[in-house]
This record gives sequence, structure tokens and C-alpha cells, in this order.
Amino acid sequence: MEGMRMGLRALSWPLHRGDVASSSPRSPKLLATPSSSSPTRYSLPSSQTSSSSTSLSSAASFWRPRPQRPPSRFFARLFPASWRTVVTKRQSAVVICLLLAAFVWFAPPPSTWHGHGHGHIDPTAAPEFQVVRAATPTPKVKHAPDPARWLKVNSNDRHAVTEKGVLPSFRAVGQSARPRAALISLVRNSELDGLVQSMQQLEYHWNHKYHYPWVFFNDEPFSDEFKANASLIYSQATTQALTAAPCYYEVVPDEHWSLPDWIDEGRFMNSLEYLGAIGVGKGWMISYRHMCRWNSGFFYKHPRLQEFDWYWRVEPDVHFFCDIDYDVFRFMSENNMKYGFNMNILDDARSFPSLWSRTRAFINAHPELIHPEADLDWLLDPHNSGDYNNCQFFSNFEIGDLRYFRGEANERYFAWLDRGGGFYYERFGDAPIHTLSVAMFVPKSEIWFFRDIGYQHDINRHCPPHSAGRCACEPTSIDENFYKLVPLESPQKKPDDTCIRQFLGGDWLKTKSGWTAEAERAYGGDGFHGYELDGL
Repeated sequence: MEGMRMGLRALSWPLHRGDVASSSPRSPKLLATPSSSSPTRYSLPSSQTSSSSTSLSSAASFWRPRPQRPPSRFFARLFPASWRTVVTKRQSAVVICLLLAAFVWFAPPPSTWHGHGHGHIDPTAAPEFQVVRAATPTPKVKHAPDPARWLKVNSNDRHAVTEKGVLPSFRAVGQSARPRAALISLVRNSELDGLVQSMQQLEYHWNHKYHYPWVFFNDEPFSDEFKANASLIYSQATTQALTAAPCYYEVVPDEHWSLPDWIDEGRFMNSLEYLGAIGVGKGWMISYRHMCRWNSGFFYKHPRLQEFDWYWRVEPDVHFFCDIDYDVFRFMSENNMKYGFNMNILDDARSFPSLWSRTRAFINAHPELIHPEADLDWLLDPHNSGDYNNCQFFSNFEIGDLRYFRGEANERYFAWLDRGGGFYYERFGDAPIHTLSVAMFVPKSEIWFFRDIGYQHDINRHCPPHSAGRCACEPTSIDENFYKLVPLESPQKKPDDTCIRQFLGGDWLKTKSGWTAEAERAYGGDGFHGYELDGL
């Protein structure tokens, strides 16, 4: 039996370094000599043997056992004796290095570790920004998207790209394809300075990390001056960090920017005069009617946009205040969102007096097109015969799914309104039309409030709370801008709650105990400051 053990030890000697001392001393020549019983037909010719042994010896030298040395205390504690019989220090070091490399590549950054330690919360730490979502029924699907969790995982520029548009690290492995998306802007030649301002700020705060292309539209060819200045700006993108993305200059087709043949020109001219006289914003401008019509139902049909699935509308002379550390298009795509907005405010009802009656007629004529989870209640005023309350997503900032707008439901709704002449006999705007369309054909769970993006258009400004480290603006209340677009001379009745609160629902509609809107107005308030949650 002892002889059998010695034999097994001798056979296992190359693998078990600890058995060297107990094995019988043998000559290296003897160990390298094949036994007489080895089949010679499997051996290599001598010339090949020498070259093969050289390459194999260099490849295997790393894993060849070394003469045994007493292990250090650290090594002895780290690896049990049973491990040390098969694992060398060098092999262990390689394994440890590989594990550390894997941790560095795949572990979340330290900035996301807050609150995930031992449950300790620093009472002096500033409050963190929290996403704001509309109250919706519990999803019926088992694995519904979780946008809030997605943002926690990916708000570290996880999907930022290099200058060549390539995802830069192993974190991209296994991720979905980059969304086909573009930043779009309708701009005139004379608005170049305003466009540059908007571009500089959005590139600085976001797109220099993601390089999504820009597509510019004009109702006439871009001037040489516009192209020259724009080209100069873009050619310096590598040094000024303005943009490294491709840019396209497109002209709106004439049929999308002209009076349709079914419009009575006399009636149209009377409308221009009347709306201008009563003070409706831009109610006297012919080009503004064309613009509203194009933004409502034609922009997504342009040939250039056929290669894209997503868009972010950017207007000249707007401001972006906050660093955005995630891919907004990937966020929309991976969370099944169809439409994103930044402000939800009142519009001047005198611009579209027949919009709701025509929309209600469309619903009655095509009930099969209304989404089963559609929520129109937040857009209707129960104290005003259930009519439209004139709330709208402020569409000069919108991020949306072009495939949704190209879909049957939205296309038929736009065609219904267009044939009625509301863009010219009244002043239908793209903001209320997009709002009503999305409310009818998209569940509220697929509409996102970009509360975290600071933005300003003219007098309307939005700035998120608890974002001092990434935003250059003073936080605004969630109700900011509610009725700034409604002139004092407008006789329209405001709804009982602000537009954004009606959209969000739930706890956002709760008021303080004992507060009433009437009492607040009696003391000079506007009747909208009694909510429990102020959004700050």
C-alpha cells in the first residue's frame, strides 16, 4: 500500500508542489524521458520537437511550479494549506488582479454609493433631487420599466461616447443599440445668433458627451452667411467643444408651408385682423400659422427625419441651465416613453375656441383609436361643463418618439383638425394639439416630466430643486409659469388646480388643512398656494 502511495505521488508531482520533499529524488533527465511503453507514433519528429518545446516552455513557464518556500504569514492566512498545494503566489496575484479589474469596470461609481452602506444617513447632507412621476394605476405587465431606478443606475454618463461616437468602455457590452435620434430646430437665417446660444448651452451641458446630430429646418434656403458662420462654428468644435456631431440643413417643402386649397382666404384674413385686434399672441402673423401647422403635423414627415426614431426640439434663444448626466434618448427608449415635457402650463383659450369641440367630435367618430389607458380627465374642467381646461405641454421643449407621431391615431387626428381650418380661421397651436393627442393615444405612464432639466423660454423658466451642484439657476416651484401665457385681458377661467398638479394627481393635489382658494384670494393671493407639497 505504501508503495502505491509513493507511486501516485510521483505521478502527481508536477501538479502538487508540496509533495516534492516526500517524493523520491529523481533526475530531471529521467523525468523527461518517455517510458518504453509510450506509443512512439504520437511523438513529434526531433526538429519539430525542439521548436515546439521552446514555444511551449515559454507559454507554460508562468504556471510551472517553483521550488517550495515557507509561505509568508499574509499568504498563509489568505490561502489555506489545501489551496497552497495547487496555487502559487504568482497565480494568486493574477487572479486578484483580474478580480480587481472586473470590479473597477463593472461596479457603479462611488458617486452612486451614497445611501447603500450600513444604513447611515448624514443629517447634514443636502436633500437629493427626486424624480416626479404622475400617479398611475399599477402596471399589469410583470416586468414594467422602472424609470427612477434606470436613472439611478445610468446617471453617471454611462452611455457617453467618444469623439468618434463609440461607447468608450466595457460597460457598453450587452447594452441595447444606440437610439436613432436627433436634435431638431426650426430656425430662420436671421436667428443665427439665437440658435448659437441655444446650441452652445445644450452642447456644453449635454451633447458634447453624446454627439447626437443636429437637423435645422427653414422655410427658405439657408443663406450663405448662415452656412458660413455655422460651418466656422462646427469646424472649431474640437477646440471649442461646441459640437462634434453632424449637422444637416433642410428646407420645409412648399406644400407644408402654404395655405391649403380648402381654406377661404377672405375668412382667413378676417381672422388675422380680429385676433390681432383682441391681443392674441402673434395672431396677426401668417407665417406663425404656417409654423404651428408644420409643428403639429408635418415636421415628422420630412425626408431627413425618416432615418430617426427620436427627436429633441430646440428653439433659438432658449437657455439650458443644468448638466445632464444620462442619455435622454436611451432613457426614453428603454423605459417605453413616448413623450417628454418640461413645463405644463395654461394657454390663451382665445387662440383655439373650437379645438375641444372638434376633438370631442373626433373621439365620437373614432372611439377605437383612443388608448384603453388614456387619461383625459386631467384636461377637463368639471366646473365648466367638462370642457377643455386649456392646459398644455409647453412644446418648445419636447422630446418624443417620431414613430408615435407617424402612427395612425395621431395622423388621423391631425388630418381631422387640419381639414376643419382651425390653423387659419383660428390660431390652433402645436402645443395644445400635441397635448390632446398624447392624452388620447398614450397612457400617462409613457409620458415623462423632465423636472431635472433646467430650461427657459422667454418669460417661462423652470429650474429643479436640490441641484445646486449641476444647475446654474435658482430652483422654481413646480407651479411656476402656470398662467404666464394668459394675458390679463383674457376672460378665461382658470382651473381649480395648476396644470402640472392635475397631470401628476395623487398627493400633489392635497391641500393644507383649513386652507381655501377663496380665502387666499381675499387676501390678495392667486388661490394656488395652499398645497401640501411645493415641489422644492
